[in-house]
Amino acid sequence: LNCITKNFAMKDHTNQNHSGDEDVRLPWKTELEIKDLVQPITLRRIKIVRIMSIFILLLAVGFFAWWLFVKPPSGERIVKDMITAAGGMEQWKNIQDGNFVRTHRMYDENGKIIHQSEETFFFKNNKDGHQLMIKSKTNSGDNVVVGHDKTGYWASLNGNGVNPVPLAKELEFMCDDEHCSPLCASEMALYRMSFPFKLADYGVQPRNAGTAVLNGEKAMLLDVTFDPKVGHDRWVFYVDPSTKLIRKIEHYPSVKENVQPEEIYLSDFKKDGNIVLSHSNKYYRSNGKILEEYLISNVKFNSSIATDFFNRPQQLSALSK
Repeated sequence: LNCITKNFAMKDHTNQNHSGDEDVRLPWKTELEIKDLVQPITLRRIKIVRIMSIFILLLAVGFFAWWLFVKPPSGERIVKDMITAAGGMEQWKNIQDGNFVRTHRMYDENGKIIHQSEETFFFKNNKDGHQLMIKSKTNSGDNVVVGHDKTGYWASLNGNGVNPVPLAKELEFMCDDEHCSPLCASEMALYRMSFPFKLADYGVQPRNAGTAVLNGEKAMLLDVTFDPKVGHDRWVFYVDPSTKLIRKIEHYPSVKENVQPEEIYLSDFKKDGNIVLSHSNKYYRSNGKILEEYLISNVKFNSSIATDFFNRPQQLSALSK
């Protein structure tokens, strides 16, 4: 009997030791409830930190995805893309001089040409901007040249020196502004031809204005104003979202409201040298019929034009504005 009692005692002692060493696992919900009772504040803080960390991570990933794939490009980004599509700023800056022919056509209500003139532009870039000279032939066959040198504006008609102002007005080389110069309209034509590269100049303020529908197709809108020290007009560019080329230009003479813009439709894009240019600029009537058109042809860049090429011939009198 004593032996039996001892055996039971040893087994019970062994079972107790074994039970003490065994890791008893509780259901996870029960374990959390116990921990919450023991350290409720610490555990809740840990939970909050974990939840906020996950939330911030998801927010950062979402913002990065939006920035990368969804966010509309800035006006500056659109300008950079336009310049790249047109050949790149480096290629544009490599142009030292050039010349091209601009043909002007006027149309009647039925689309028939009622007037046509042709002008050859010559320009040379320098540290102050550029020099410009226009050669033209009138409908009556007269040869006209209007230029500018250190002395001022000059003009010749069939080789004879004439006052450049009335001649330039007659040939529409000037605008209607009282402060306009004899080559004002021609300077503007060269300026427009320099888009989009001129949009990277100092004082230009480009803004992404969303999208619009142009001739049934989606177009990006680039709204351009200037630092008041640079200019007071406004330009709106309709840009093809796939090619980044300009399809339409609206020019407002001021940033005031209710100002009617000049509307120019660009087409026939071709590469001249390494630069992509529009070779057709059209203006339309309010009824949708074409009013006038400017065609660009025979474009030549870096043709080594001498600086004295723009000086008035010696036989001309020094008539200037």
